Amino acid sequence: MTTGTATTQRRVAAARTHGPLVWQRTGTVGTELVLRDGTAPGVVTGAVVVGGSRPYTARWHADLDGAWRVRALTLTTEGSGWRRNLALSRTQAGTWTCGAEQSGSIDAPAAGVDDPARLDGGAVLLLDDSPIFLTWAMRTLRLSAGAGPVRAPVVRVRMPWLAVAAGESTFHRVGDAKLRVTGDGPAVAYDLDAEGIVTYQPGRLRISP
Repeated sequence: MTTGTATTQRRVAAARTHGPLVWQRTGTVGTELVLRDGTAPGVVTGAVVVGGSRPYTARWHADLDGAWRVRALTLTTEGSGWRRNLALSRTQAGTWTCGAEQSGSIDAPAAGVDDPARLDGGAVLLLDDSPIFLTWAMRTLRLSAGAGPVRAPVVRVRMPWLAVAAGESTFHRVGDAKLRVTGDGPAVAYDLDAEGIVTYQPGRLRISP
């Protein structure tokens, strides 16, 4: 690797750490934009546009603590003739609160969860198909290359329906530039940059330069 190439990659990694992030959805027509508020650390917003057989848009707002754990998430998804809203947050007592609203009709589970008490208060919060939530999960779990797999409880928000489900997933940082996740589906591998930000999933997404 030449010195110029290495310098360029470091600049790109620095921009990803502090600036906006954009991923292209390669499995369908779509993009995801993540904005981080430099004046309010821990406040992050995102917007998603997805095409395909069920096109929809999504907007979300996340509050993170000092360990990169999502403390609160508000999320809205909207498609042709339907709209769903979700508010999910952890309490200081280590439990979850969950509120959901929906209008219109889509052939899918109801938004929210029947009993928030079933959700593990220490769980990692994941948003389906969102690479930034995987990045935060790695940081929360303090994954390091060569340390072996870590199994952790997760709270997963299903997109675009906003149904909330509890489960477990195994996160394994296979070297500095690769993450492997297994859980309630097939194993999935992701590429990482020098800051541990998810940059690529074969056939599904890739980050913009």
